[in-house]
Parts: sequence; C-alpha cells; structure tokens
Amino acid sequence: MELDGRAIRRLVNRLAWPVILENTFQTALGVVDLALVSRLGADAIAGVGTATQLMWVAIAAFAAVATGTTVLVAQAIGAGDRRRANHATKQSLLMGVLISIAIAVIVSFTAERIVAVLGPQPEVVRLGAIYLRISAQMSVFFVTMLIAGAALRGAGDTRSPMVVTGGINIINGLLAYGLIFGHFGLPAIGVAGSAWGAAGARMVGCLALLLILSRGRRPTDIAGRAGWRPNLPLMRRLLRIGLPAMGEQIVISGGFLVYGFMVIGLGTAVYAAQRVSFNAVSISYLPAMGFAVAATTLTGQRLGARRPDQARQTSNYATIASVLWMTVAGAVLFLLADQIMLLFTTDPTIDAIGASALKVVAFSQPFFGISNALAGSLRGGGDTRFPMVAAVIGMWLVRLPFGWFIGIYLGFGLPGVYVSSTLDAALRSFLIWRRYRTGKHFRQGLV
Repeated sequence: MELDGRAIRRLVNRLAWPVILENTFQTALGVVDLALVSRLGADAIAGVGTATQLMWVAIAAFAAVATGTTVLVAQAIGAGDRRRANHATKQSLLMGVLISIAIAVIVSFTAERIVAVLGPQPEVVRLGAIYLRISAQMSVFFVTMLIAGAALRGAGDTRSPMVVTGGINIINGLLAYGLIFGHFGLPAIGVAGSAWGAAGARMVGCLALLLILSRGRRPTDIAGRAGWRPNLPLMRRLLRIGLPAMGEQIVISGGFLVYGFMVIGLGTAVYAAQRVSFNAVSISYLPAMGFAVAATTLTGQRLGARRPDQARQTSNYATIASVLWMTVAGAVLFLLADQIMLLFTTDPTIDAIGASALKVVAFSQPFFGISNALAGSLRGGGDTRFPMVAAVIGMWLVRLPFGWFIGIYLGFGLPGVYVSSTLDAALRSFLIWRRYRTGKHFRQGLV
C-alpha cells in the first residue's frame, strides 16, 4: 500500500488524537483526585502527591511489558500474523498480573517506610502511606488496563482505550467525591476515599477492556484457551524490548523522586506547589505522548510490512505535529499560569510559587515534542535502549545537578529548579534526533 502525504497525516492523527484524549482522561483521574484532596489541606496534597510519585516508580516495571506488547503486536499486525499478535497480548497480560501481585505484597508491608524515605512531615507520611498502600493493592486493575490498551494501540485501535478511560473518569469523580467527603450515603474516609475511588473506576475500566479483547472483533484478541500457558521465549522477547523502557521510566520517575526530595527541603507549601504544578505540566505533555504512540505503532506496523520508507515518513510527520502542539501547550502554560494554579488551590502562597514555576517550564515544551515523537519511532523499530540512555544523561547529569545548583544553592527556589527541565529537554531532543538520523532502527527493526 502506497501512502501519500494526506494518507500519512490521516494515519498519524487517527492514532495520535485518541491517545491524547485517553491520556487526558487518565491524567484527569489524578487531577480530579488532587483537586478534591486539596480541600483537606496542604498535608493531604503533599501526602497524595508523594504516594502518586512513588507508585509511578513501581509502575515503571509495567512499562517494560506494555512497550514490548505494543512493538510485538504492531509488527505482527503489519506482517499480517494475527495469531502471533494474540499470543503476545495474552502473555503480556499474564506477566502484568504476576508483577502487580508482587508489588502489592511488597508495598503492603513497607508503605510507611517507603514514604518516609523522602523525608516529609509525619502527617504527610501517614496520609501518603494510606494512599500508597491502597493504590498498590489495587494496582492489578491499572496494570491490566495499561497492557490491554498497549495491545490495542499496537494493533491500531486507539479509540477503544480512549472511550473506556473517558467513561471511568465519571465513575472516579463520583466515587472519590462521595468517599472523601461522605456524600451519596458513603462514609467520609478522606485521603483513603481518593485512592478507593480511583481503584474502583479502574476496576470497571479493566473489565471493559478485557471484554473488548475477548470478543474477537479487534485485530488482536484474547479469545480462546490457546496462548495462556507461560511461554518463556516470548516473555523474554517482551522483556528484551521492554526492559530498557522500564529502565527509562525508572530513571525518570526516580529523578522526579529526587526532585521531590530537594523541594521538600524548601517547605510544605513549596512542595505542594511543585505537586500541583507537576499535574499541570503532565497535562501539557499529552500531545507529545500521543504522537509518540502513533510513531511507535506505525513504525512497528510499517516495518512488519517491510516498508521502512513509510515508517520514516510517518515518523517525520508525527514529530512535526508533536512540536507544533507542544509549542501551543507551552504558550498556554506561560500565559495562563495563574489561572491554571487556581484550578487546584486557593492558597495564595502555593498559587504564586506554582505560577512562577509554570512560566519557566513552558520553554521546555517544544523540545519534549521532538524527543518524545522520535523516541517513539525508535521504540517501534525495537531500539528501546537509546531513549533510556538519553533519559539517564538528561535526568541525572543535567536536570538534577542543575536543578539543585540553580534552585537550592543559588536560592531561586522552585522556578530555579524547573530551569533545569528546559536544559534536560534540549539536550535529550538533540541526542535522540542524532540517533534517529542514522536510520538504524528502520534497517534492523524487526525483533
């Protein structure tokens, strides 16, 4: 099949925008919870923020399985081998469940100690441990959603995960509101209510995606008994592709933990501002994430079909679109920083600190547009190692040292810490662009 410019744009946008909306909905789960929890005070904001950050470190383990799933399913679909795609989906789901059980057991017994490592105040530790323990124990639903969505996206179906994630936002909002404050006849359990609301919503989403996959009407499915027995060679392939992605997520999440550790030393108000502003920044990253998934899926499918030229064409367009939309996102952060902060907090101190920080981080957005889309293309060709290397260099050799030097040592506070984000983003985009230009993953992409 030949692709002209219009067909390429249509393919990329058809995949990217449902992912952007899905991630918007997924992020909205945390944003709604944070907005509700903020009414309980700064300690609650800091506690939930700390627990959420820690959970993302744990969830990095699932990034390995999810990335491997998307790549293997995409290449199988591109090659017209549906049976291989189905087998990869089933083995991925099996691995995800096993890993989530292990994490739930570990965190259940160590939640307070894990939160306390970051050094927050005792009340922040107590509230963070409550949220962290519940989230970990119910993580199997989140993980199943993550992997099922990754399989569907690898097969080119980005719409189903989007619709499901949009639906569970309504459930989460109602459950969290009821359980935090005691409405709708539900008990008022504060921070725990936020965690249980998200868990309940994700349980519904998990069941919905499994139902979609079990009907056999999608390019990949989990219908039938075949393929569920553990297949160690296939699991090793999934991990061989995905482990660098896991390493990348651990590097990034671990770096943000150190970021949090630095900011906590500036006081609870500054840390609360960092957590609120981080949620706003996370939303602004969504266009880059969507076009990265489109680049991964289309690169994998086009390489599976033995068309590296089309893989390059779709990746190039995804990158251009990503940069344009991330530039818009940066402009919004800069121009509407105060209004954005007021969506999450009425505390004037938190608002002022966070707004200044958002104006600084706005300049990093176009660079992240480049690095995310091109890294997505590399992953689609099986090159998941180099994005990890770039993340290590950017986070640990640039962002953290310069964040400490400018924000803490020179005394510029949270805005100074965020200056290092732009430095990290610029260097990472340059490194990944250089790797992409070699075209090695297009020539050796089948894994």
